[in-house]
Amino acid sequence: MIIQQLSQIDSMSPAIKTNLEYLNQLALRVGSSLYIVGGTIRDHLLEKSFSDFDFTSPDAPDIARQFANKTGYPLVPLDDTPDHETCRVVMDQNLYFDFTTLQGKNIQEDLAQRDFTINAMAIHLEDFINGKFNIIDPFDGKGDLENNIIRLVSEQAFECDPLRLLRAFRFASTLEFDIEPETLDHIRTHRTLLGKVAHERITYEILLLFSAPRSPLSLMDSTGLIDVLFPGIADLRKASGHQSDMTQWDDTLNAFNQLQDLLLKPDRFLEAHAQCIKDYISKDNRYALLKWSVLMRSLMTNAAFDATESLKEFRLSNTAIQFICRTLKFSEIVLSGSRSTGGGFKEDSTVYQFIHRSGNTMISSLLLALAVQLGNQEDIKYFIPLINRILNFHIEKYLPARDRPSLMNGDILKHKFHLTPSPRFRFILEKVEEARVLGIIQTSEEAERLANELITSPMELRE
Repeated sequence: MIIQQLSQIDSMSPAIKTNLEYLNQLALRVGSSLYIVGGTIRDHLLEKSFSDFDFTSPDAPDIARQFANKTGYPLVPLDDTPDHETCRVVMDQNLYFDFTTLQGKNIQEDLAQRDFTINAMAIHLEDFINGKFNIIDPFDGKGDLENNIIRLVSEQAFECDPLRLLRAFRFASTLEFDIEPETLDHIRTHRTLLGKVAHERITYEILLLFSAPRSPLSLMDSTGLIDVLFPGIADLRKASGHQSDMTQWDDTLNAFNQLQDLLLKPDRFLEAHAQCIKDYISKDNRYALLKWSVLMRSLMTNAAFDATESLKEFRLSNTAIQFICRTLKFSEIVLSGSRSTGGGFKEDSTVYQFIHRSGNTMISSLLLALAVQLGNQEDIKYFIPLINRILNFHIEKYLPARDRPSLMNGDILKHKFHLTPSPRFRFILEKVEEARVLGIIQTSEEAERLANELITSPMELRE
């Protein structure tokens, strides 16, 4: 592994090498040892691509300021805590140099205060530049990397920063590692400390955790950490599930795991649309937000629970909150339609309305509904054809029609039919557009005739 890593160093871009050499010169001028530490060493050993270098020394912030002044790269303060100052030099949009004051009298004391052994390694910058990968590794982080283990450096790590309770699972999921038993025991012991952490920091970790191919929700549950994050889950453990021997929390865990399977292998049930689904979930954090939606849906069984307010407490963006809430809303429409004795989506107009109203949450709603159906161990014999019908309609009719010119706009209603903007005005435009997409009308003349019929006939405005 080290030989391969040296090869990566040799292939590093000349610009990065030049900047590292200049940093080393600055450190020597001030008489300070500058070390590359933590995640940078971990990712190098794992041969993962990296987007930053983490440095530490007693004079790290001063070196960073000198480096930024001389090179012209932007300097961004990240933490101005005395004796723990951290700042970032932005090299470009994909590369950062982060500098943190050395914690303790030497690098060994600094590493002893870090979270997990795989992050408690360092190398002198000069050795790194010269291809001498002499790792300072007092806690055998390299051994844990080779054995795919997440292990605490010390129990005090959780007390120093309780967010590390969640980071253990984030690293386990993103690296596909196991958390060693003693570390899990310490998480159980200290789990309530997570309640003291700012929601913004927790949300950042949850999104990273849920962005991984598989998020160990059941393992988190076994430590009690889930109940700290989402207190309402305690009630789900007492409520009966869809099967006689299951609780609502069992159903939730099942749905969560089924969703993960769907996101990883959409071709299992939706082969014809697998690539479309993969492209969709790869954007805008949808992969993570869909997993979050499963938890929100289960908590909504409590009438007093407000999903929007809960998501606001986590300081999620308005766009993310809207995505989750709309996904929840329209997934319920799919589930209700599938259970309808009349076959809720038999009519093209019903399918059109669902696609039109759900917008960019159509696919997420279908995936969540399918995951819930599978998690509840309900019959999906008729459910899969229903989802494929909606997706087929979207691709074969809705999208092609959307790309063609409309047959009517508001100006025609204003000038020819003397209507003013109102709910009725909007309703007529929507019904004309629906008729166009469904192929009921094909010309402007037909659109105007339909508008006239709608104007002169009683109508029930949809919400």
